[in-house]
Amino acid sequence: MRMSSIKSLFLFVFILSLSACASLPDQQNLNLRAEQIAQTSSKSSQSLLQQAKRKLQKSHTESLAFYAPTYLEQAQLCYNDASMQYKQKEQDSEIKLNAQRSIEWVEAGLRNKKMVLEYLSASLANRKVLIDIKADKHFPDDFKKITAQQIKLIKQIEQRQEVKAQKDEKALIVSMQALEVATIGQVYLKKSYLMLKQAQALDAQKYLPRTYLEATVQLKSTEEFIHQNPRDKKNIQGLAKDSLFITERLFSLARFAQKIQTAKESTLEALILKQEQLFERIAQSLNYQDIRNLSLEDQSLLLSQYGENLNANKYAKTSNTQNKAELEKWKRKVALLQAEVRRLKIQ
Repeated sequence: MRMSSIKSLFLFVFILSLSACASLPDQQNLNLRAEQIAQTSSKSSQSLLQQAKRKLQKSHTESLAFYAPTYLEQAQLCYNDASMQYKQKEQDSEIKLNAQRSIEWVEAGLRNKKMVLEYLSASLANRKVLIDIKADKHFPDDFKKITAQQIKLIKQIEQRQEVKAQKDEKALIVSMQALEVATIGQVYLKKSYLMLKQAQALDAQKYLPRTYLEATVQLKSTEEFIHQNPRDKKNIQGLAKDSLFITERLFSLARFAQKIQTAKESTLEALILKQEQLFERIAQSLNYQDIRNLSLEDQSLLLSQYGENLNANKYAKTSNTQNKAELEKWKRKVALLQAEVRRLKIQ
């Protein structure tokens, strides 16, 4: 068989492989245009090959692997063939044809990207949100599945099935929204979930049923709010802060409850004295008299009243809002101690 016949056979097989791999509606026009330009172009094969290389570089900056995957694949194949032919010093006409085909594939891919941006704008907006909140880092497998589904829609655009793509996009958006909610929950409630898990390991639901219920209800409410308002960042942050506070409190109390439950008779006195020392520490920091002869509840009330008076005198010239915030902060600290004392008495 002559060399020219072998080359003709290779070209025929190559064209068939292109048809099999990239059966796109505009493929025939694309090939015809490439043939016409390659035949009439005064550029050298090397010049066209360099132009094709620059086009491929542009395709990567334009993210055609996402917006026009089939077009980019074919552009790369044609460029690879042109490069190989150039190295093997084959006919300029064949090199120029494949180089120009590569260029045309990229150009067509850029046109396809514009169509994708137009017809799939809703899911693309959702994708941007997922990337911004790092859903791909928190749930990589789910994000990969969603990306695969979106590329499937993009390939429908490549086939000029715009109506079908937009119809199928609705199901994708539902999945995207579910992942968005899950990611936001993970971002804002990760520490709360950890605190709850650690409290459960200490049997908080058994020793502290009411406090445990309060914490789980708060978490559930926050999750529901996120589900209904996933982009209300300000309120989500506030609710997440509340959830973290209540789960941390549950964990702290669960640790104390377990100490009481597992305390031996010989260590019980040390536990009780430790609680007394908590109030003594506060009294000393406030330069208050020794009141350890009173009940723990009376101690807490006296220290609370004294603290309020100190705050009232110290911040007499400040705004009422600042006063209230400081007092509430102090009351919360005392309330935690009171809660521990009450639980100690119950035991």
